[in-house]
Amino acid sequence: MSRKKDEQKVDLEKFNETTSLFGYELIRDVLIPNLLGAETHEILYWAGKELARQYPLASRQDIIRFFDKAGFGLIELNKEKHNKQVYTLSGKVVQARLEHAQPSFNLEAGFLAEQIQTLDSLYTEALTEVNMKTKVVTFIVQSDTKDRLSIEEPLTHFIMSDNENEETKVMNTEVPKQDESALPSRSSRHEL
Repeated sequence: MSRKKDEQKVDLEKFNETTSLFGYELIRDVLIPNLLGAETHEILYWAGKELARQYPLASRQDIIRFFDKAGFGLIELNKEKHNKQVYTLSGKVVQARLEHAQPSFNLEAGFLAEQIQTLDSLYTEALTEVNMKTKVVTFIVQSDTKDRLSIEEPLTHFIMSDNENEETKVMNTEVPKQDESALPSRSSRHEL
């Protein structure tokens, strides 16, 4: 049985309305920490990973667009080695959040780690460092190059574009067939 992947293009022009930064800060930096208490950072990290699973992106460029449109801030890749990447998150949203609260950026870190993990098929985690002086957040994304993932690739990828007429990259849409003969059948497991 062959499954086809589906590409869903997200038209970013539909998301040009601005949300009140005050309202955003109330939810992210006041309400959520009050609800989650001491576990806020850990829960937000795993929530970011789950959010990335719900919105798997097709490329690193889509991650940049998603961060911008989601109101996370402007993310930029600063350094890259074979198993380590350093990203910075900045912008008006980040600066405002850092000026008015003790924000957690673990939602963004978890989202970034899971997107990179899905794109590279490597176990990946991200650490967050906040520089209050420069009002910049740094994500150190580390992948385990020795341990490849054996997870199914998402059937749907979201392709973020700023323009409806922007050409979409063609992706391999065939999911490899599983060799069902290698799997034990129900009757073969119960033979004497």
